[in-house]
Amino acid sequence: MPSLDLKTGATVAYEDKGSGRPIILLHGVAMSRAFFERNVDELARDHRVIALDFRGHGSSPQMEDGHTVAQYARDVRAVIEQLDLRGAVLVGWSMGSLVIWDYLRQFGDDARVAGVVIVSQGPSDLIQDDWPHGIADHDTLREYLAMMQDDNRGFLGGFLPEMFHTAPDDLTIERLLDDICRAGANTATLILADQTVQDYRADIPGYQVPHLLVWGSDEKVVKLASADWLTAALPNSEVYVFETSGHCPMWEESDRFNALVRTWVASLLG
Repeated sequence: MPSLDLKTGATVAYEDKGSGRPIILLHGVAMSRAFFERNVDELARDHRVIALDFRGHGSSPQMEDGHTVAQYARDVRAVIEQLDLRGAVLVGWSMGSLVIWDYLRQFGDDARVAGVVIVSQGPSDLIQDDWPHGIADHDTLREYLAMMQDDNRGFLGGFLPEMFHTAPDDLTIERLLDDICRAGANTATLILADQTVQDYRADIPGYQVPHLLVWGSDEKVVKLASADWLTAALPNSEVYVFETSGHCPMWEESDRFNALVRTWVASLLG
């Protein structure tokens, strides 16, 4: 598995297949690029597909520092620069979407980014008085962090099946669990804490880059109301809801997801 030593100080593992317009796949909190394994080959039929493991996740070496959404966004920027990618489409699943929005916050209208695909993520995961659509309030977040420190594998093992409309078989769950637990409890709790308290509601209406929004109708993690908010807030967006998916439509309805992304990118880039 190739890796890049980034100018930000991280080493990140990545999969790199195909040629043409680049599509960069960014995974969720405490997860890995394994959740895109049903997408890489198909999207690589007519694009250069790069699936990253964020610093400290999956096949990327563990490291103690830099586990913030903002730093992950700077790592993505470093990957784009070092691979000299142009006209890229950033595909973020769950927290990967927050990384994209932070990238846009930091780097503005970047000519290297032509489009954004958001999969199952709202502008904030923190439940607040004026934002009831998050996944946790401060008390629940503290409970999650304590559970992850006490038994990270047990916590993630209980969470994984909830991400699907129809959970994968036990062997697949164990394989995914083995991969994501390579990050370790400290990396996982650090990034869960940081990503949950982020809030991009003030920024998102100013993002001019085209957005494709993809949700599952059986979403148990990020409420569908977030998709409605994003559709209203973004200047240039369209939303698709997959009827037999939960939090992972790119996995559960991979054929439909791959076809949608390929068609959307083709229309976006002409």
